Amino acid sequence: MCGRFFFSENIALDKYHRILKRKYDQTTLNLWKTGEVFPNDIVVVIDNRNNPQLMKWSFNLFSRKIINSRIESIKEKAYYHEFIQKYRCLIPVSGFYEWNANKEKHYIHTNEEMFYLAGIYQTTDALSNFSIITKPATQTSSIHNRCPIIFNENQARSYLKEFNIMDLLTNNPILEIETSQKQLEL
Repeated sequence: MCGRFFFSENIALDKYHRILKRKYDQTTLNLWKTGEVFPNDIVVVIDNRNNPQLMKWSFNLFSRKIINSRIESIKEKAYYHEFIQKYRCLIPVSGFYEWNANKEKHYIHTNEEMFYLAGIYQTTDALSNFSIITKPATQTSSIHNRCPIIFNENQARSYLKEFNIMDLLTNNPILEIETSQKQLEL
């Protein structure tokens, strides 16, 4: 599962910012969240045509809002087929957060300044919505049983061009885990 992620303000996204400034008015651009990102926040997402869009982290599925979609469900359930075939997206991140059973917060990242999470999106009249695709955890299984599907730059571009479920299931980049001393308060 991925309940929050982090997008550093220091990442150079000048080329995306120029495109977004042409697409959106300043009021909409001001909604773009960086830092620690929560469900329902608006972030930059790369759509299936490799174009940056502002999207809301929330996917409407049968009148329910979901933030993560299991790869197993995408593979097996017919209502996901159109999304994974036509509406794949990439969520650029610096890292993501998971909590263990003791509610200890862990920051998980790669050795790259920015990497991508696999996602699917749905278009709406306003901003589109997206969901992060998760799979069974391997390296982070001691923290949580699910993990987002992670890509570097080259893998990310391949995912947008062609969908191959085995690529998603077998992709396991090396992750670094930092534990926060602060526990999540519920």
